[in-house]
Amino acid sequence: MKVLEDGAKIILRWNKDDAEDVAKAKDFFKNLTKQGWLATRRSGELQRILDFKSEYEELIFIPFAEGG
Repeated sequence: MKVLEDGAKIILRWNKDDAEDVAKAKDFFKNLTKQGWLATRRSGELQRILDFKSEYEELIFIPFAEGG
């Protein structure tokens, strides 16, 4: 599993064929989404992800902006 930072975004990548990698990525997904981060994936445009699926192999986490 790889975690990369791109400005305020976090990019998570894992190997879908490695059970340990998938488990770590799923835990990471759960922790960040509980903290209020938006999980997204690229498929042309960014698409919001509500459920972790190992076949995605990459997710992009975007923080909610505070204020208004």
